[in-house]
Amino acid sequence: MDIHDKRWRKFLTEKRYADYDVVPGSWTEIPASDIRIDPAAGGKDIAHELHAILAKSYEYTDLGHHVDFKTPGDLPADSDYWTATDVDGDQEPDATWGGKKKPHGTKLTAGGADGSMEGKAAYLDKTYELLSSQGNYSEMSDALAHIMIKYRNVPFVDNQQDVEKVLGKKVEWVGEHRDPETNDPTGKYPNHNGWYIRKIGGRSFLKILLGTPNI
Repeated sequence: MDIHDKRWRKFLTEKRYADYDVVPGSWTEIPASDIRIDPAAGGKDIAHELHAILAKSYEYTDLGHHVDFKTPGDLPADSDYWTATDVDGDQEPDATWGGKKKPHGTKLTAGGADGSMEGKAAYLDKTYELLSSQGNYSEMSDALAHIMIKYRNVPFVDNQQDVEKVLGKKVEWVGEHRDPETNDPTGKYPNHNGWYIRKIGGRSFLKILLGTPNI
């Protein structure tokens, strides 16, 4: 077997984030085909590593977990874009983003950090980088939307027609930000009248489409 065959076998057997020989602080794209449960890894495979981050990040949301990824075995589902970073040099991912490649670009659907200050900073910086780049977008709400709007001033989609075109589904258009329970205008984000209500997992959520999809 020549060197090329050996490299190919290594690629096929990669199952942990550390196997990618990443440089601390850099972001590494992970093939969706590598994200799977490996019984021989004892819970240290990439699926468990990435799920631990998502579980930590979505623990305090209304659902208590990511709607699509309740367990490591749920990854990667139909998400075909994944990237992660190790910021402290321990060869384990500290922040991640996952998404789906769509006709209008890459829709970022699952992301988070490990809870450390360094991991959170890397996650927010990457979120800003992605949403500021043509062809990336995400439906956001609550704390992450607040940070991206108020402190990062990322672009957003400002009309119902384009939002529905990108999402491929109807939404209940709201416009200005409103209290999700009383429906009263809050006065927040006066220059971001792109809010809408969409049902996810049987529940209604106030969202805004951030980023720059290809329209």
